[in-house]
Amino acid sequence: MRSWEIFIVEDDIRIAEINRRFVEKMDGFSVCGIALNEEEAKEQISILKPDLVILDIYFPDMNGLDLLHWIRSEFRGIEVIMVTAATEAETLKNAIEDGIFDYIIKPVIFQRFKETLLKFHEYKLSIQQIAASNELNQSIIDSILKREKTESETSYLPKGIDRITLDKVISILTCNKIGYTAEDLGQLIGASRTTARRYLEYLVSEQKVSADISYGGVGRPERIYKYTK
Repeated sequence: MRSWEIFIVEDDIRIAEINRRFVEKMDGFSVCGIALNEEEAKEQISILKPDLVILDIYFPDMNGLDLLHWIRSEFRGIEVIMVTAATEAETLKNAIEDGIFDYIIKPVIFQRFKETLLKFHEYKLSIQQIAASNELNQSIIDSILKREKTESETSYLPKGIDRITLDKVISILTCNKIGYTAEDLGQLIGASRTTARRYLEYLVSEQKVSADISYGGVGRPERIYKYTK
């Protein structure tokens, strides 16, 4: 299995290091470089020509969307994953129009990061299959385009569940092995107990969170939620 080379563009060295460690947890991927600003990024990407760039949007000296446009214009074979705190709809729209492979909102959860790198690996293998084929059939085409279908299917969330809030809830739960009540979590995410419980129960239904009953205090028993996946 060949190693896909990843280049990280992130002005916060601590976050860049977290992303690097995430990459190094996975077989078949390696970090070939890190850039903290536009000048470093353009110079090193031009030399290294990585398979994939992990790119933030907010920089003191540039907008990451401008660098995305430059990468996609100059090196069509380099894919880009945006890893950013930017949640504006217009920003996502512009990134999609410039051909991003994926868009991950900070704080990054390793499982989500892992899933997109595995999709990238499958996608690149499909592209190699095209190069080795004299002609295409529907089966090959479907295997290549299934990435779009999978992303569409997994993007669905039930009414009342927002992706940004859900990612925030998961991020908090993964940092505490003891667990949270709905009231505790609501205070942390700035929402009501009812709203927090709705997200927690959704994660229970998805088998990502377990719920246990606590009888330790005075009053009614409370449900304690712990992240399991």
